[in-house]
Amino acid sequence: MLWLESSLNDLYDSAVAAFPHTTKRQYATDSIKIVQVQWIPFLGMKTLFVKGLAQNEGREYNPIIVLKKVAYHEAQGPGVVPLKASDGETYFLERLSGGDTDVLVRCSCGDFVWRFNYYNHLDKSLQGPKRKKYEALYNPGSANPLQKEGLCKHLMKMAKVLKESEILG
Repeated sequence: MLWLESSLNDLYDSAVAAFPHTTKRQYATDSIKIVQVQWIPFLGMKTLFVKGLAQNEGREYNPIIVLKKVAYHEAQGPGVVPLKASDGETYFLERLSGGDTDVLVRCSCGDFVWRFNYYNHLDKSLQGPKRKKYEALYNPGSANPLQKEGLCKHLMKMAKVLKESEILG
């Protein structure tokens, strides 16, 4: 069996499809501030670990996106962008696609933990350990009725930061 992992675009679309009538999540990212980003390249693993610190409504959350199959280069060239990583070094990588690049994601917010963690695990797009499937005592099955993987608003905002950094095209 061939396992296909999800891209950021896939996870975004899945979250929208899972909750088509929400007035939050994808519509509530403007108030979120990503106040810190750690860029940690793993050249041998061909990954880029991106950890953010998101603030909104007086709270802080830790969205994480791991970009997979990253092509690192020795120097800048066509389609290759520089990245000033958290270790102070500059790395060069091919611009990634939000629709084609496989990712792993995680966030410390309740929306991600209770709605998406378990289903992202099933989708092979969860970074880190899975939690037990959440079932509400009142109205069981209501946390994620379509049982879809997805992104919380903090991860959606982090994806926007990746696009603005020109690492993600």
